Amino acid sequence: MYLLQEILRFNQRRQSEGIKRLQWIHGLMKPHPGFVRGQISRFLGNPTDYLILRVWNSPEDYQTFRASPDGGYGKSRPEGLYDGVPVGRGWERRLETDTGAPGEYLVRSIYEPAEGRAEDFVNNRRRHDGLFAQVPRQSSIETWQCTDTEGIGLGTFLVLARRADRDAYNQYLESAQSEEYRKGNERGLYKTVLTECYEQVDETRP
Repeated sequence: MYLLQEILRFNQRRQSEGIKRLQWIHGLMKPHPGFVRGQISRFLGNPTDYLILRVWNSPEDYQTFRASPDGGYGKSRPEGLYDGVPVGRGWERRLETDTGAPGEYLVRSIYEPAEGRAEDFVNNRRRHDGLFAQVPRQSSIETWQCTDTEGIGLGTFLVLARRADRDAYNQYLESAQSEEYRKGNERGLYKTVLTECYEQVDETRP
């Protein structure tokens, strides 16, 4: 699986217009082969930032879409609607756990493994995800490895964890499973670059 990530900083007086445009873009993507989902989430740390996630089966599927007439949507963007914030853009999925529970509260984390320890980090995340799934009201968790060859995301991993709500996040943080995970962590294996919380606004699937 291939993920494209964007963070857009909206004009605060035009946010409804911006959401409608993103929904329209995801509607263009929806019928194209390889499209998996498009997700819009509102950052809970300020009033203007939105996380945009677009998942495709492969980079080739995405490039085929961009080469199509629908892929030229950027030419019609209204001036002053939003600006991009620098983030790692391209990601390959390494792990996924889905409990089947609903979840519109999203926790986005960026991690940087120690040099040469990327696979050890993935194995540690696999241990974490098994524990995550044991806690009620946790929905899904994905680990993505950045495929960018330069820029802010180089050498990092993105973890997207969906839960029912903020109380469900607290439930995990205070659980015996979370404590077990922390006790098993190897010091120096990775550093946490950031952790941010979002609420899902919209999701488009085929």
